[in-house]
Amino acid sequence: MGRKSRSGILLEKSIQAALSAIELYNKPNFLYREESFTILMVNAWELLLKAKILEDNDNDQKCLYIIDNGQKRLSGKTYKKPRYKENRAGNKLTLDIISSINKLNLSNDLKSQLETLVEIRDNSIHFYNESKIFDKKLLEVGTATLKSFVEVLAEWFDRPISKYKLFLIPIAFDIPDCFDLNAFSKESESHRKILEYIAKQENNSAKDTNIKHNISLSIGIEFNRQTTGIPVHSTKNSGNSIKIDSEDKFRNKYCWSYTDNLLKEMKKRYSDFKQDTKFFSLKKELEKDVNYSDERFLDCNKKSGIKKRFYSPNIMKEFDRHYTKKVTQ
Repeated sequence: MGRKSRSGILLEKSIQAALSAIELYNKPNFLYREESFTILMVNAWELLLKAKILEDNDNDQKCLYIIDNGQKRLSGKTYKKPRYKENRAGNKLTLDIISSINKLNLSNDLKSQLETLVEIRDNSIHFYNESKIFDKKLLEVGTATLKSFVEVLAEWFDRPISKYKLFLIPIAFDIPDCFDLNAFSKESESHRKILEYIAKQENNSAKDTNIKHNISLSIGIEFNRQTTGIPVHSTKNSGNSIKIDSEDKFRNKYCWSYTDNLLKEMKKRYSDFKQDTKFFSLKKELEKDVNYSDERFLDCNKKSGIKKRFYSPNIMKEFDRHYTKKVTQ
């Protein structure tokens, strides 16, 4: 059996870091669960990014070193060969996760997702997080980044990890599905800032119709009372919205109307689009999926009267399968 390459070693460490993050998060009595997950998950991504950089550079570890442009000879002249920064032990400093993100040609949605995860990690390490709203938001961001981790692993290294049962258990059943503005206002200033930062990233992400990597994925838990017991059903929906109250949640997720947004985007996007039987049949089928469409009362306060259907921009990913995009000049 041959020796593993440097990129292969980092790849294995990356997977183990992700598995460790999941295992710690799923421990019901582990009080540092959320913080530990973000720290280890950021570490998993950093190792995965470095493995990719190494593979793209023939496993030359110098590609990970940080060049010290300030080093000069005693004479004041610069060195012909690059000099690298060192840590206190005298070892070469390597790229951090943000530098690794910038070194690779990642999609904007993946960059935004990773930057959000790093921001949560930084707040966990340098201060503390103690908030039920934050706990719920971390579960949503964590689910999204775990999903992307598996997808990128397979795409870059053809390494499916289906043998592992990768999931995060929403243990905190005392966290309600939605939070009103009054609850949000009671959060500490530091919590409000990080939650507002995540919400901004989510809302920016929602505007991208070609998004592949979500900032967060909402997890819904529904209990149905039956005579034989109480089965638990979990559902996963794209969570591109600020989770402060249900009305804001709906508006941010389903931000398109039919005539003003969906129809205009279809005409603008596809060269072969027609309002024919094919289109209405596809639309009707997609409207059954709450990931793409839902209805609400026009009078949302009374919750009665006329209903109107709205759409998520993510629905365009499905229409892309059936129509031809216009060629941009």
